[in-house]
Order: sequence, then C-alpha cells, then structure tokens
Amino acid sequence: MTEEVRQAVLEVAAGTEAIRLPQAAAGKLGDDQRPAQAAVKGGSGRVFQWIIPFLLAGVVALGLTLYYKYEQSVNQEVMALQQQAKKEALAGRYSEAVQLLERAEEQRPRFAALTRDRELAAKAAQLKNQLDGASAQLKAKKLDEGEKALRQIADMIGKRQEPLFAPLQKSLAADQVMLTVLRIKGQLDKLTTVDALADKLVTVRGLSGQEAAAVKAQIINKIAGISYSSAEEKLRKKDFAGALEAVDNGLSYAADNPKLTSYRKQISEAKREFEEAEAKRIQLAQQKAAEEELNNRTAAVDVSGVTAVLDDYGDLTISGTVTNTATRPIYSVSVYLNIYSSSSGAFIGDAYANVSPFRLEPGESGSFSTSYYGVYEQAEVSVDNASWYLE
Repeated sequence: MTEEVRQAVLEVAAGTEAIRLPQAAAGKLGDDQRPAQAAVKGGSGRVFQWIIPFLLAGVVALGLTLYYKYEQSVNQEVMALQQQAKKEALAGRYSEAVQLLERAEEQRPRFAALTRDRELAAKAAQLKNQLDGASAQLKAKKLDEGEKALRQIADMIGKRQEPLFAPLQKSLAADQVMLTVLRIKGQLDKLTTVDALADKLVTVRGLSGQEAAAVKAQIINKIAGISYSSAEEKLRKKDFAGALEAVDNGLSYAADNPKLTSYRKQISEAKREFEEAEAKRIQLAQQKAAEEELNNRTAAVDVSGVTAVLDDYGDLTISGTVTNTATRPIYSVSVYLNIYSSSSGAFIGDAYANVSPFRLEPGESGSFSTSYYGVYEQAEVSVDNASWYLE
C-alpha cells in the first residue's frame, strides 16, 4: 500500500471516528469504559473503510467489462446483418437487403456505411421494380412502351460500377435481347425472300439466350421452306439447274436441313434420269401406234394410297403410290394434287410431286412424296391430274 492510499484510509477512518464519538457519548457507559470501546470500534471502522474502495473499483471494472462485451456483440450482429445484406443484394434480392440494413441501422443509427448501403440497395430495388414492369410490357407485346422503359433504365444503370447493380445490368441485357427478338418475330410473316430473311439472321446471330436461339431456328426453317418451294417450282418446269441453285442457296443457311439435302439428291437423280429418258423418248416417238398412244396417254397410271401427315411444325407431308397400267414403260411421271381442310372443306392449295423411280415398267409401281408448308391443320388430299411420258 502506498503512502497516499494509507493516508486516505487514515483520513476516512478519522472521519468515521468523529461521527461515532457523539453517539458513544449519549450512551450509559462509564467514563472508564469509553476508551476501550472507542478502540474496538475504531479498529473495525478502519477495516471497513479500507475495503470499500476496492469493492467499488471491482464493481466499476465488472460493469465496464459487461458493457464492452455488450457493445462488441452488437457490433458483431450489425456486421453479420451487413454481410447478409450484401449477399442478398449481389443476388438481386434488393428488398431483402434493404430490410436487413434497416435492422442494422436500428442498432447503429450513426454508422454512415450502413446508411450509404441502404440507400444504394433501395435505389437498386426501385430500378428492379421498373425493370420488372418493362419485362411485363414486352411479354404483353407492348414493344414501344417496353423499349422506352428499357432505354430509361439503361441510362440510369448502364455506367454504374457498384457490384450490386450487376444483376440488374444482366437482366437489362436479357430484356434488350428479348426486345430485338420480339421485333424480328413480328416481321417474319412479312418476309418472303431468302435475302430478306438472311438479313434478319445476321442480326439474330449476334444475340444470346433461348429466345434468340428459337427465332434463329425459325428463320432458318423458313429459309429452308422458301428454298424448297422455289426448287420445286423450277423442277416442275424441268429447270434442273435452277432447282439445284435454289436448294444450294437454302443449304448455305441451313446446311443440316434433311429436306433440302434429300431434295437435292432427288433433283440430281431426276435430272440424270430425265436426260437419259428424253433421249430414248425421241428415239421411240415414231414407233407409237395411235390406239396405244391414246390409251397409254389417258389411262397409263393408277394413283393409290394417298396420305397426308401433319408434322409438329404445321407442315403437310403428302405421299402415295403410282402404278403403270399402260402396255409400255412410262417415265417422268408427275402427280398434281389438291389440298382441302378436313374441318371446313375449304381449298388450301395445290401441290406437285414427281414419282420415283423415274421409269416404270408396265405393272410396276412407284412412289411420290412432297411437302406443303404452313398448313397448321389436318387436311385431305385429292389427285387432280397426272402426267407422264411413254417410251
């Protein structure tokens, strides 16, 4: 114990003694008993007064310790809330992040970082609501309104560098792709040439996402259909070179299209067989008798088993069997077909098909198959006419 502490204890003890002496004087003890009693009480008071400062110091130290631990636990809870809010914001759940930051601010209202984070999260939540509204407009086919809203949102978040805006920027980019895709899809029905569709295909190839992939496939399928129809028309006129050119043009965009690939082989084979058969036809032309000529030209074929199958794309595949009922071989057999709606009976269109093999012996049967695009309903097919050449 230092001298200063000892002196303080003595002063406290002296003060206590001074208080106790009047009380002792009021008692009924004799003068000879007072010194002994004062000595006993003075010793007890000195011990008591010496212990009190240490007890007070211990209580204060304990209080400070508990207060420090409490503040530390509050700080840890606030930091945990702030970290969780950060995760929510980076995941695009801005409303949840705002709620967590508000809870943290209730415990640390003067923490400027919390206020700044809450304000940013609230701004991001507001922009997300606007972006959701723009997406809803696109889905409702309100493209002009949706485009205007996306442009405004892009002006606000396009150059933001804060990480919490990254999910919004990603969603904005996806909606911008959707807008482009929807505009192109709206124009497809009006595009009827390969060149026009090819221009749109170039635009779509620069986009990503399922919607872009779907419209890309739609454009390619339409290019294939137009090329097929063009080649079919040219083949009907025996323009084999033009038919091959039309098919090759379609294959340059739809290299894996099975219909075009198969049809190209069919055109090449028809060209070869036609050239060979044409040479023979010229040689045999003078040998035909008038009666046989009449019979064979008016009743040389029998068409049977005509079927029409509607595929998942709304296209009709028509097939059937042709039998040579003439007395001589025939070649370059063609069938002309009319297509009617099964439900209403309305005329849909006509189709043309070549029979394979190119040459049929008497009694021999061949088959034909062709496609008619864009029917989208069950249909019935009837044979309108048939043509052929006699050997």
